[in-house]
Amino acid sequence: MRKNIKSYLKEEIKNSFKRVYNISDISEINFEIPKFTKFGDLSTNVALSLSKMLNKPPKEIADNILKDMRLNKELISRVEIAGSGFLNFFFSQKYLYDLLIDIEEDENFAKSNEGKGKRVNIEFVSANPVGPLNVVNARAAAVGNCIANLLENIGYNVTREYYVNDAGNQIDIFGKSISLRYEELLGKKVDFPQDFYAGEYVKDIAQKIINEYGKKYLNFSEKDRIEEFKKKGLEIMIEDQKKSLEDYGVKFDIWFREIDLHRSGKIRKVIEVLEKNKHIETKENAVWFKSTFFGDDKDRVLQKSDGSYTYLAADIAYHKDKYDRGFEQIIDIWGPDHHGYIARMKGAIQALGKDPKTFNVLIAQQVNLIKDGKPFKMSKREGSFVTMNELVSEVGADAAKYFFIRRSLSSHLDFDINLAKKKSDENPVYYVQYAHARICNIIEFARSNGIELKSARDSKLELLKEKEEIELMRKISSFQETLIFSAINYQPHLVCKYLEELSSLFHSFYTRHRVVTDDKDLTCSRIVLCGAARKVLKKGLEILGVSAPVRM
Repeated sequence: MRKNIKSYLKEEIKNSFKRVYNISDISEINFEIPKFTKFGDLSTNVALSLSKMLNKPPKEIADNILKDMRLNKELISRVEIAGSGFLNFFFSQKYLYDLLIDIEEDENFAKSNEGKGKRVNIEFVSANPVGPLNVVNARAAAVGNCIANLLENIGYNVTREYYVNDAGNQIDIFGKSISLRYEELLGKKVDFPQDFYAGEYVKDIAQKIINEYGKKYLNFSEKDRIEEFKKKGLEIMIEDQKKSLEDYGVKFDIWFREIDLHRSGKIRKVIEVLEKNKHIETKENAVWFKSTFFGDDKDRVLQKSDGSYTYLAADIAYHKDKYDRGFEQIIDIWGPDHHGYIARMKGAIQALGKDPKTFNVLIAQQVNLIKDGKPFKMSKREGSFVTMNELVSEVGADAAKYFFIRRSLSSHLDFDINLAKKKSDENPVYYVQYAHARICNIIEFARSNGIELKSARDSKLELLKEKEEIELMRKISSFQETLIFSAINYQPHLVCKYLEELSSLFHSFYTRHRVVTDDKDLTCSRIVLCGAARKVLKKGLEILGVSAPVRM
């Protein structure tokens, strides 16, 4: 997709700085897509970033560089200086026409190689296996998978990982909850504690056990029955979570079991590493990680006085294991109640001798479901939460994923179920999908009317000169850069914003100009433009994990 234009501009800027200011060691020249097209197609603040070193005003630097630059007019039509010295580059129409050819001929038109095969582990969802996935899990699944798709698209080697929290007190309570429901369903009167798992799904698990084994486990001691039900309950819930995610269109490469960390001795070993690095202190008969050295508000216990390990100890061992497996970048998506956990984990990464910049945490904020103006509440303890399956059944997987990705992960989300189900322009996912379907219909209409369509290379693309056509091509030209920026900044919501803007520009073009006209050359050129927009919409939706229907 004319992948070399940024490289070309960087080289030209470096050459100008060498000629004008005799400097050749410019380490980084960054570009961004201006918010408004009146400021060009690509912009750089290189003059501002070098003003201190050159001891000159950025606007003067930008003016001198602009006067010296020897740009190819077939690529760049003009350059303007804006604000405090931004250089704004405008693509030529020839460049935009060539772009349409590239998109038609290259199936990998949106790909790039910023990642250079670097190994990335992205861990997301990782819900406790003691109940069905809820809507916050659904949000993390949609966003995590989209970030993985974005990183793969720009050349990273990505592994999607799910951490199964199958050790700890919550698993004991889960086993006890199933045991009580098992006894209750077989006619025994039980006293069900408030802090046990009260959801109907626990009864369903107990019923499954009865259907297969009958009263067999009534003959077991309570301790043995609970141990058995912990295993069976976990097996059932993990499979249920896997199926829910796969039905949602999200598949994981690795399901990592916490219990394996305990059995392998890796938790003990990681404490030994921290001790060797002088980041451990023993006091009050417990083993402490000196996390205050790394900016935490207090030191943290890793091993309690009774010899048991804390969640933090297991988490540190788990992340060391990721590095040991050869991952160069680690991304975790955590729930809304984990903000305070970030500093101590960053400190642990540093204490292990790793660069904390290679560890990134994204927080998936709370989701408020709204239907008919009324909120739904979620509580895994009370069993009254809305499951991911229920939401998907209500609005569909496409709408659910799009709505979750559309808003920044760090922002609270009010999910309007009524809006997600609307088949109108008010519904953003419908709006984007409809643009794709409309283009498919236009192309099919042209073919069915006997119009002999030409390839982009053989079409007279210079006929595309109307304002709406130029604006549509300019938007198409920013697709790859949008994907790169969204990927490296972990901001998939920008892809939704882009697709909605592209759809709006297409609808404006379609409203003002007939595609299939009496002028065969113009028709062919406009079909090429429509085809490019369709491919971009389809690729964008694919990255979001959303379908691109041909009819609606």
